Amino acid sequence: MMKFLATLCFVYVGLIGNAVAIVEQEVDVTLTFEEVTAYLGNSATLECDYTISSGQDLPVTVTWKQGDGPRYAEEIFTCTGYTKEDKSCVNAQVTKIEYLNRLQIANSSPSLVFTKVEGEDNHNYWCQVAIEGSNMGEEQVDMKSVVLRVRGGHESPKLHSVTIEANSVGEEGADIQLDCDCTGSHCDDVAWFKGPTNDQHTEYDMVYTRTSGSRPTPTQYVPYGDWKGRASLSGNSLVITGLKASDAGRYWCEMRNAAMYGIGEVATDAKSTVVEIISENDRNVFTCEGKADGLYADPYQCNMYYECVMYVKYHRPCPTGTVFAPGHPLYACEHPVNVPAPCGTLKNN
Repeated sequence: MMKFLATLCFVYVGLIGNAVAIVEQEVDVTLTFEEVTAYLGNSATLECDYTISSGQDLPVTVTWKQGDGPRYAEEIFTCTGYTKEDKSCVNAQVTKIEYLNRLQIANSSPSLVFTKVEGEDNHNYWCQVAIEGSNMGEEQVDMKSVVLRVRGGHESPKLHSVTIEANSVGEEGADIQLDCDCTGSHCDDVAWFKGPTNDQHTEYDMVYTRTSGSRPTPTQYVPYGDWKGRASLSGNSLVITGLKASDAGRYWCEMRNAAMYGIGEVATDAKSTVVEIISENDRNVFTCEGKADGLYADPYQCNMYYECVMYVKYHRPCPTGTVFAPGHPLYACEHPVNVPAPCGTLKNN
């Protein structure tokens, strides 16, 4: 294939008409709430769910962590072999003694249940979901955080929330901007990193950081590694120039309070987005020459399609959460459950 991906494992290839559709198994973690209030001695549930871009129900490992961002949070509970059909773990284990006999997975989702809340439980918790299998890439891992706010204990609220641009496609040699925003208080420092880069999902490649200074130290702007000379910030957003094939992968925008405030993990949040890189030849492979007016599948992206009008090509995006629906009588795009494979999960009778 001419498409450049950070990893080529777990890619499902199928046909849409006469086009080849490449569907990556990208994971996206979703939370119902980013802050949950609980009372001492009561139970509490941190709700978490996930989707896999292909719609397949692949076994995943759900790891709940506690701490100060994806790079530093410590594992407290693991659930292996989880599937949406079974809604249960093949193996489940509390991995931090402070939570022993007090944690379990919910009955209908990989949400984390505290059977008895204690005063020291007021922390930032991260729901991480990773597709199981060897040589999994960074696209197959995602996590998001929720703060458990304990009334009657050491009560601290979640101070801010990060939003990030949806997954995007860049062209080799071109520039790209990954938009990131932070709402709330103490959105002081930003760190952009890529990964995870190891099988334990604990290590990342730093891309760019902005660290607040205190007098007389000025604010520090630092690019890292292969991004030196190519990465910069526009506000909190990351700009990369001269895209390379190796730039493909999962990028994280992490916002945290400046070190001088010493607030801790409730003032840290991070979200991720997946970037795919295609070559100029890939972008130009589709042509409307000799084709009737109408809609045609993008051979590389399920959430994009081509429209041919008098032999002129237009590249159109589908609304968020939908994929191209070839042959649909009313709509160009539909939800994956209403579209056959490889881009959807509808089963043909």
